[in-house]
Amino acid sequence: MSPQKELIESLSYFGLEKSDAIVYLGLLQMGSVTVGTMSTKLEIDRGKAYRSLNKLRNLGLVSTTFSNPTICQAVEPEEALTIIIQRKEDETVTMQKLSRKIVTDLKQIAHEPNVSEVSSFSIIQGRSNIYARIGKFIQDATKTVYLVTTVEDILRMYHTSIPEKIKICQQNGSKVLLLSETKSENLLPLIERLGADETRIGKLPSKSRMIVEDESQLIMSGSIKESMNLNDENDSILYTNSSEMINNMFSLCSHLWKKSKPIEIIKTK
Repeated sequence: MSPQKELIESLSYFGLEKSDAIVYLGLLQMGSVTVGTMSTKLEIDRGKAYRSLNKLRNLGLVSTTFSNPTICQAVEPEEALTIIIQRKEDETVTMQKLSRKIVTDLKQIAHEPNVSEVSSFSIIQGRSNIYARIGKFIQDATKTVYLVTTVEDILRMYHTSIPEKIKICQQNGSKVLLLSETKSENLLPLIERLGADETRIGKLPSKSRMIVEDESQLIMSGSIKESMNLNDENDSILYTNSSEMINNMFSLCSHLWKKSKPIEIIKTK
């Protein structure tokens, strides 16, 4: 992937679509220019350029003048991204403050189930949603958790809140056992830095992920794409509390764990 494409993909995590990212990167390179000059050099329709500029200005990434013609200029990257991060943090604080009251209100209108133990299944689509669910899964765990997945998946997880959720899980007295597969010794430190209680390397049945807590909950997915895009909407998982499926997958993970090797042994070879 070229540096330009990688930057565009990275900026998507800050709410920028491809055209927005192209405009912002273009302005960083060009400096202060008119909208007409910018749209011509970037080969973007002027109407589309104005829409992107309005969005970037609202996000705090671009400043524009009231003159005619309008002059636009990119805000310095460190300041611009800090503004977005601060806004996200403020939104999180607001949601946290509102959540208690909303939960109380929702409980008052929620239907009480007639059956106390009913197996449920849900499909979660999109990597950002998936990693959020995995993080909650690990944070809420009270028993041993097997995390069996590919190296690429682990590297993506490192850029989410999952490492922090693993620490919370450990502080609560639970244990996370990480199992992956690689033939490259250079990747071993990257796998290990996720922070699991124990990490092993072995043969995986497929390029998929299994996350299972003993007698509690299960996340499974099909084959995972190797791209590092955290916003991939094609990735999906199955989440369930089905006792039969949980017991079967936990037994499978236990079997794979026994046949694998501790990462410390592999590193010392």
